[in-house]
Amino acid sequence: MLRALRASDQLKGIACILVSGAIFAFTDAIAKLLTGEYPPGQILFFRSVFVFLSIGVMTWAKGGMREIKVVSWRLQLLRGLIVALTSFIFIVALKHVPLADMTALMFLSPLVLTAMAPYFLGEYVGWRRWTAIAIGFCGTLFIIRPSGDVPLWPLLLAASITVLIAFRDIITRKLSQTDTANGMMICSTAVVTLIGACALPFGWVTPDWQGLALFALAGGLQGVAQYFLVYAFIYGEAVVVTPFRYFLLIWATLYGYLLFGTVPSLQTLFGASIVVGSGLYIFFREVRHKRRPPKPA
Repeated sequence: MLRALRASDQLKGIACILVSGAIFAFTDAIAKLLTGEYPPGQILFFRSVFVFLSIGVMTWAKGGMREIKVVSWRLQLLRGLIVALTSFIFIVALKHVPLADMTALMFLSPLVLTAMAPYFLGEYVGWRRWTAIAIGFCGTLFIIRPSGDVPLWPLLLAASITVLIAFRDIITRKLSQTDTANGMMICSTAVVTLIGACALPFGWVTPDWQGLALFALAGGLQGVAQYFLVYAFIYGEAVVVTPFRYFLLIWATLYGYLLFGTVPSLQTLFGASIVVGSGLYIFFREVRHKRRPPKPA
């Protein structure tokens, strides 16, 4: 009976991460639609306002203020600034880069985090994982290539986001020792909203009702997706759940085709498979290393 319950929880975790990926890809597709009419700062502001409202409602439903614990305000501010910069660059690049290509490039972030771990987290990275990192970076060369349809500069800009994501994840690991997930989400979203508000004077297009509806839909759903992602790792083990994050590429390809008529090239898919394979190897290698029993003294 206990084994069946565990299997049920794992399935819940897998379902949660699949739903979160579908929602995240959909909100990215909405953001791409909005880039055709609205400036990046305005998209960042309105979307984050509705993300903040969505997270606030769900936090209140989960227990209110007692679910919010913030100890390190300095790291929270730094994390929020990184999230804001990442979101802004993502929106700028998304206007020029197909949705599936952007998603494939984001899969580089676990490799960047692994490469940075020895210097910022004091974690050991052996030669096998360094090899996987090198192979993964080679895979990005198949995704980032000059072509007549996609300029090189937004692809390079998108690739730079992975470094910021790695720094965000490093700070998140440190904050997780003292602060709650709800505290991190609320603080980061508040910072992003403030940064977006500061950007409004540099570009403004009065939104119509359709635009406001898209802002609300993107922001509200993104807040929901964050909670599905959190619960995926509450219900399921990381070793079971994490590989299903790469289904995000399937969702992005589907939305890209349905909404924009774009299909990733074989070269992009080949590069993405290399990046995904390298990331999965590093993940399973780390899990195996952590499960290995300590050597007797």
